Amino acid sequence: MSTSEQKSNSEAEFDFAPFGFMNESSANSRSNIDIVKFLFSIWKPLILGGCLGGLAGIGVYLYLGPVYSANTQVLVSKTASVPINDGEANRFGDRGDHVELIKSDLIIEPAFKKHGLNEVPELATAYDPFKEVREGMSISRSSGQENSFDNVLDIAFAHPDKKIAAAVVQSIVDSYRDYLYETRDENSRQLYDTLLERQNNLMTQIETQEKEYRDFRTSAPVFLKASPIVSANGTALPPQSRYEVELASIEDTQNTNQIKQAGIEAKLAELQRRRQQGDSREALEFWVTYSLSTGTGDGKTGAAGGASALSGPPVKGNLDQQFLSTRLLEQRLLHSLGEEHTAVRNVRRQIDTILDAYAQQGLTAPTYKRSSANSSLERDNKGMDLVSVYEQTLNSQLAELVVISKNLDLMQSDAEKKAKDAELYQVEDQRLKDNLSIQKTQLTQIFDQIATYDVSKQQEGFRMKQIAQVRIERSLKRVIKIVGAFGFLGIGLVFVLSYFREWLDTRIKSIDELCKLSKTSLLGTIPDFVSTPDADRIAQASGLSPALVFYHRPSSREAEAFRTIRTTLFHGLDEKEQVLQISSAEPGDGKSTVIGNVAIAMAQAGKRVLLIDCDLRRPTLHHLFGLPQEVGFTDVLLNEIEWRNAVRESVVKDLSVITAGLCPENPAEILSVCNLSKLFNEMRSEYDYILVDSPPVLAVSDPAILSSHVDGITVVARLMKNNRRSISRTIETLQVHGVRLHGVLANGVDTQAANDSGYSYESYGSYYGEDVSASQSTKRSQQPVLTKSH
Repeated sequence: MSTSEQKSNSEAEFDFAPFGFMNESSANSRSNIDIVKFLFSIWKPLILGGCLGGLAGIGVYLYLGPVYSANTQVLVSKTASVPINDGEANRFGDRGDHVELIKSDLIIEPAFKKHGLNEVPELATAYDPFKEVREGMSISRSSGQENSFDNVLDIAFAHPDKKIAAAVVQSIVDSYRDYLYETRDENSRQLYDTLLERQNNLMTQIETQEKEYRDFRTSAPVFLKASPIVSANGTALPPQSRYEVELASIEDTQNTNQIKQAGIEAKLAELQRRRQQGDSREALEFWVTYSLSTGTGDGKTGAAGGASALSGPPVKGNLDQQFLSTRLLEQRLLHSLGEEHTAVRNVRRQIDTILDAYAQQGLTAPTYKRSSANSSLERDNKGMDLVSVYEQTLNSQLAELVVISKNLDLMQSDAEKKAKDAELYQVEDQRLKDNLSIQKTQLTQIFDQIATYDVSKQQEGFRMKQIAQVRIERSLKRVIKIVGAFGFLGIGLVFVLSYFREWLDTRIKSIDELCKLSKTSLLGTIPDFVSTPDADRIAQASGLSPALVFYHRPSSREAEAFRTIRTTLFHGLDEKEQVLQISSAEPGDGKSTVIGNVAIAMAQAGKRVLLIDCDLRRPTLHHLFGLPQEVGFTDVLLNEIEWRNAVRESVVKDLSVITAGLCPENPAEILSVCNLSKLFNEMRSEYDYILVDSPPVLAVSDPAILSSHVDGITVVARLMKNNRRSISRTIETLQVHGVRLHGVLANGVDTQAANDSGYSYESYGSYYGEDVSASQSTKRSQQPVLTKSH
């Protein structure tokens, strides 16, 4: 077996399409099932299956017996709670899960141990008593929601024994009531113990934090806060620490010192500039005098314009200025009056007084040496006058200010460090105070909760009240479940059996399926028809078979189907295509009936038609046309007679028939040795069309032998009879022999298949006039007329 054949067989064996999605053109695939149409086609069996299943369910229910349902109602309410700290105390949970809790082993187990269910033999001896109770019990909330204040619960239990059902329901109710009371007491004790434990922990934590704060205050330095400052508009400003005030004072002093340094440096620069440009001694002394009197050295205001000529502390600056002015006066008097003059002595006494003031203030006095008239003259000659003294004084003050600036920088660094340390200590101090305050607040709350506990513990939790007695009634759920289950089981069983029967059925069911499988043209469709008593009576009178509907009922839809086929052949065949072979895949497909009606249709269209029965194994045409069988095509093939002598005229005008004759033992060999091409060529000159009725293609080799001598072959396929494989093999066989296939004819098409494929003649039944009387049909059969093809 070849690989392709093995693959084909494997596909045929294992293909499965639950909803019909498969390759429709494959001969090995199953039927393509449209699930919707399939369900509509089996609706009656489905209903019958459901009814039978329901009846079986009723029988099973009667056999098993009824089940009784015991049910009651309970009201579960949340008790009023005491508000604590502007909120409701939630000590026992919302218990919104009543339904699931009642069905748990936490409730079922006490129902057995404390409320007598373990004394019920049917339950006590079960493999899993808790599971059996849980599965038979149903609980629903008929009023309220998950977290409602009140919940009304329906508790039911189903069991064949009424007493057991009632006992289970009552035991479950009692067990849940006990659980609610026990849970409330247990939770109350747990809450009280938790409060006491929390109180002790808080007190311990407060003692520890207080000790930590005392240790912190002992080790921390003293930082005094200044009093709050009130602005001019009455707004209180944040107070500053003394370190911040000290730091601000140092910064102000630094700014003042920098201004003084800048002033002295500016005077020294101006003095140097005047010397370099060659000012006279008198001009320099005038400038020094002006500087001492106005505080400037260049006659202009500037960054240091407001500084005195001699900068320093306020007292020392004044003394320096007085000392310098007095010395200047002494030099002038010495130069003009002499050393012994009274004015000079007075000035020197003023100098001594100023020097004493330096000592009294604790200041360092300038170096002073009395000058004579000669020394004064020498200084004048050497330029050692007031200008030099003024310059020395400025340099001395500048050096002193530089030292003061360095000391101020050190003081600023130290003040900044102290201010930062003070800020960190204040933050830590506030943190410790806040923590201690929080702990004390929590401790106060715990005291309040403990104080209200005794009042509120009786008002917490849930209470349960049975508001309906245990009632027993027959359960309808069991009936619905059993009958419904068996009903659906019956429907499912019918569907499965019908579906697999349909799936395993490989017959061709529709015209579209035939076209896709054959991959050739559809020449026409022939509706399914049966003979009637009227048709049999007419056939007996005419000598023709009732199957020749075109002759007996020319106005019927069956006759119109053959007219359509005739028209298709006339327009689809070339002028030289005269010899037409008609065959089928298997016996019983109706090929002989089809070729007989097509021959009559062609003859009544005015064509000379010769119909040859080449089915030498099971000939049929002599029965259809009521002709003798003895002399026929077999005798022509054996050269016993001329073909013209075998021709018999039928009752139909222009239609001649050559019957098969007596069946030979070796038809294939006879057909092979005879020169059929020469024989058919002789017939072409005398007839317009020669129609050859051959055996089925798959049954014998005769059709393949004949096909090489004809102009083409048409295959007849009967719906709901031929399977997919047989049609596919027929087409493949003809293709192998190189036969020209004109197309296929769909025979036995029912009304539904025609409607689905668009080939229905149902809508035109009144147009065809099928209700013509038998006498009129007989008259037409005896007087054939040329019928216009549609």
